[in-house]
Amino acid sequence: MTQTQAADTAGWRQWTSIDVPLRHPHRQDLLHEQWGRRLGHLAHVRRLRLPADRTRGVHRTRVERRLVGEVAASRQFSDPIEGTSGSGDSDGRADLVAVHIIGSGRLRVEDTGRRVDLGPGTLCIRDLHTFWRFAYTAPTDCRVLILPRAGLLDHLHRTRLPALTVAPATAPESRLLLAHFDASWSLADQLGPDATQAAGEAMAMLLTGLIRTRVPVAVPPESLRAAATAYADSRLRDPDLTPATIARALNVSVRTLHRAFADGETVMTYVRRRRLEGARRELGLPGGPFTVADVAARWQFADPSHFRRAHRGTYGQSPRRQGDPSA
Repeated sequence: MTQTQAADTAGWRQWTSIDVPLRHPHRQDLLHEQWGRRLGHLAHVRRLRLPADRTRGVHRTRVERRLVGEVAASRQFSDPIEGTSGSGDSDGRADLVAVHIIGSGRLRVEDTGRRVDLGPGTLCIRDLHTFWRFAYTAPTDCRVLILPRAGLLDHLHRTRLPALTVAPATAPESRLLLAHFDASWSLADQLGPDATQAAGEAMAMLLTGLIRTRVPVAVPPESLRAAATAYADSRLRDPDLTPATIARALNVSVRTLHRAFADGETVMTYVRRRRLEGARRELGLPGGPFTVADVAARWQFADPSHFRRAHRGTYGQSPRRQGDPSA
């Protein structure tokens, strides 16, 4: 069974179909004519071309579409094809967001700054204010959502969307979205107008949750610095506490983290100062069980000598605990 036949037997009914003989002398014109007549509702798609290296057989595209509120949900199958979509003009086609969840096959998307090849089990969200080149580079079936970008911006409380968000379909947020897609799809004929509208709005909300988990929202430097110092303070005795681990925990780059500390002490200067303060407090505890060497190790100083030098340089005296022979 071919992938086309497999798609046709998967229970996706009421297909809108395009069939273009690849040996046809005007196959590109035939593609455009069929696309405009049968799939004109996919207005975000612009130039389309059949790959030059495919000259035998028939190109097939199959689309089944349902409206869920303001969300156009579809199940699609396409043989290899390439084209463009989006771009920030004023005709309304760019005021949309496209979501593809790849079931099988491959989708390549690229803009001026990147090229991404998406395989089975991948989800991608594209802002169609960006001009995209795309290609199904193999026979591909996928779920697709097209929805107004204004709703996502409202839910995200932002004025811009990330141009591209990519996530595995197995991520919890993706699984929740897919479960809602499938439930909305199967119940579409049974829901009334209000419930259908609510289902579409819920789909947009789930998408914003996925975007938030995959693309960090920019925060002011002072807020980032406060978050970084709070994270560091909770892990001062962790030997793996570094700028990289702090940045990863806060979903920012190491460069962005360093910029947040640019007007004062560096990230690791802060960490060393706080470790020294913690070690000094621990040495001052009456009847404490730890020697100077123990405290140096607990607070991640390289060795007791290093700790003594740091303590003496900051407090003007060597660290000591009464009765500690190593002091």
